[in-house]
Amino acid sequence: MIKVILQIDYWDIIGSFFDWIGESAAIMMVLSGFMAITWVGYERKRRGSFTKRKVDETFDITTFLRVMSYLGLILGVFVVWSGAVSLILDIPPSFKYDDLHPGVGANHFTSIFLIVIGIAMFFFPIKDLPLASMIGLVAATATVIVIALLVPDWAVGLIAGVINPKWILVIIFVIVTVIVIIAVKFYIGIFKTISKVLSWPPIALVIVIFCLVQGFALWIWGVSIFDLEFVANLF
Repeated sequence: MIKVILQIDYWDIIGSFFDWIGESAAIMMVLSGFMAITWVGYERKRRGSFTKRKVDETFDITTFLRVMSYLGLILGVFVVWSGAVSLILDIPPSFKYDDLHPGVGANHFTSIFLIVIGIAMFFFPIKDLPLASMIGLVAATATVIVIALLVPDWAVGLIAGVINPKWILVIIFVIVTVIVIIAVKFYIGIFKTISKVLSWPPIALVIVIFCLVQGFALWIWGVSIFDLEFVANLF
């Protein structure tokens, strides 16, 4: 009974956490801004200058920036979740925004932007890895293991009378790997390109400023920077 109660509480906590993420688009914008700051430092070091487009083959990077780039992978999942859930369920980006704009629901631009920037965060630390090949190898390995476990011994004996079963597994492995790589490479390439473009230091700096200003404006004042009245009051 105790184990059942603990399990229920555990899943309740997880559910509440993801509900909070969906209701906190403004906070996710702020966190995205801080993460983009690490992009500026990482890519400036990696490219050798702030505006250089060509990437150096070898470069030294601080442990902090490297760790932060991989933490961005996790944050990217949460940011995409926040953008998608707030957009689909029409959830306001903050409680303050809901108070000032009752019944308006989600700020669509913010939700869509979170989805895009979240994808960029997820692919930033792995954009230079042959991800399609890795996925293909994993898929092929899983397929071969499942086949090896599910095929009965009598079928193995029957196949062995014609061809060595090991060669069948090798052929299946190669075919699945190639098919998955071809299918995934195109879509992964699009996401990697988005990540590379957004992480270029000049663009990343613009993202930092936009995310922090928009995030804090939605979170604290309950308005978007695209609100003309809000912009007018700043001047």
